[in-house]
Amino acid sequence: MNLLPIKQRKRVKSQILYQNIIFSGLLLILLVLILMLVLGGLLIFLNFKYQAIEKEIILEQSKIIKTETVKSMERKVRELNKELISLKGIQEKQTGFYSTLSDLSENILKDIIVYTIEIDGDLNKITVSGYSSTREKLLVIKQKLESSYKSVNFPISNLTDPIDINFNFTYEY
Repeated sequence: MNLLPIKQRKRVKSQILYQNIIFSGLLLILLVLILMLVLGGLLIFLNFKYQAIEKEIILEQSKIIKTETVKSMERKVRELNKELISLKGIQEKQTGFYSTLSDLSENILKDIIVYTIEIDGDLNKITVSGYSSTREKLLVIKQKLESSYKSVNFPISNLTDPIDINFNFTYEY
């Protein structure tokens, strides 16, 4: 190269420089393309991972929602069961109460006049006051009560007069 004239040497140097610039540019473009491919692959990989994680999150959220829904339904069922149990208890008390009133009105309190009937559902007690035309009718009522119910409180003062008797008595059902 030193043997060439100066113009040609400059030309050769320019060609070498030009070739180096083109080679460097191509090498830079190639590196950028490789970097773009790597980053694109990384982006695709991360996108797939993101979608998989998002699906897992949605699945877990739906499980949580279902669990909360089931828990709230179970809570409501427990509350309804408690209400049904309390209603059943009330109904059982009412059934005994109604059968007692039915028995009282149909079988025991015939041929007399009743002024008041007081019912204490908590103590299962009934207090009756009224009027009877004869003592015999009251004795029949007393016998029926004592044969059917416990704790009959039938005061003797009810039986002191032979006719036109105002009476009261209490019994437990």
